[in-house]
Amino acid sequence: MKSTVIVYICCLCLLAFSCDSRPKQNPKYTPATSATDSVINSGGKVAVENYREGARMIAANDCFTCHRVEEKTIGPSYREVAARYHFNDGNVENLAHSIMYGAKGLWGEREMTPHPGLEKRDAMEMARYILSLDTTNKAN
Repeated sequence: MKSTVIVYICCLCLLAFSCDSRPKQNPKYTPATSATDSVINSGGKVAVENYREGARMIAANDCFTCHRVEEKTIGPSYREVAARYHFNDGNVENLAHSIMYGAKGLWGEREMTPHPGLEKRDAMEMARYILSLDTTNKAN
């Protein structure tokens, strides 16, 4: 009788551990590709590993209210920004400043909303990601 109860308890434990109630990962995304990467990058491409954190920060903030990767909406597309400014330390610094403190007149009359709560290092990561999107390799 005692051994039957032990076997029964063991079976219940195995059954409980075998029933994984956690949601299954979306098979659309490979382990190297998150849903954030898929939203941020066009054509299913993922951000280059060096700039993925900046891409995640853009998705986590309100950036998509005014910007898209490929198309101009309220503000310029990220590809337009990347095509205009070469990827260098000075442009990363300037773009990070615009992200944190806002800007006006660089892309028309609309004013870019400031994001003063962002840490400078985070704004710089975001700027690096944006500038990494340049596919033109030419200056304006």
